[in-house]
Amino acid sequence: MKLSKRLEAIADFIEPSDKLIDIGCDHANLDIYLCKKYENINIIASDIHEGALNQAKSNIEKNNLSKRIETRLGDGLTIVNPDEFDTIVISGMGFHNIKKILSNAPKMVNYPKIIIQCNTDVVKLRTFVTKLGYKISKEELVMDNEIIYTIIEFTKGIEKYNYSQNYFGPRILENKNELFYEYYSKKLLKYENLLLQLPGYEIFSIIHHKHLIKIIKNELTSVKEKISN
Repeated sequence: MKLSKRLEAIADFIEPSDKLIDIGCDHANLDIYLCKKYENINIIASDIHEGALNQAKSNIEKNNLSKRIETRLGDGLTIVNPDEFDTIVISGMGFHNIKKILSNAPKMVNYPKIIIQCNTDVVKLRTFVTKLGYKISKEELVMDNEIIYTIIEFTKGIEKYNYSQNYFGPRILENKNELFYEYYSKKLLKYENLLLQLPGYEIFSIIHHKHLIKIIKNELTSVKEKISN
């Protein structure tokens, strides 16, 4: 089946040996795709919305995958036992929902790998998940319908990141490309315009945005040199 570029990029983060739970599975398109790609993979597909889960069940049945994709209705990781999976996928949600799901999860130490595509506050996401005892092992920017998304794989371990690494992503900084340049060129323009509109008494916000503008300009210069070479 044909996936969106965003879901296709997420699928590339999955290994055939992963025991997967897809939280907020929507219509289970990702899970169906993975079962067709990897003949031995089994998946728990969960959603808090009954309507979405019913549609997922229908799609799974149409593809004769009911024995390999189990659907569960409920909130995040509260409906599973830690020994049922080793890989968590959360995509298409904002930071606060993702934070709530992981904060309410029992025994976070037992989850080896978390793959997240977060729609908002990706910098806050990196900070939050790494404080839970995870490091960033993979990252990718992907464009889908003119929107650039960030996909991050967290695995158990400790790794310290400086401000720039946490802001841009340590693995993304290692593989800067044209998409990186496009994404942060837009952010630079946004911050420069915002800086012009900030009142003088917003001292801390002014300092913060000046710092962001400086580090983005530095990275854009380096990636432009890399692309041109």
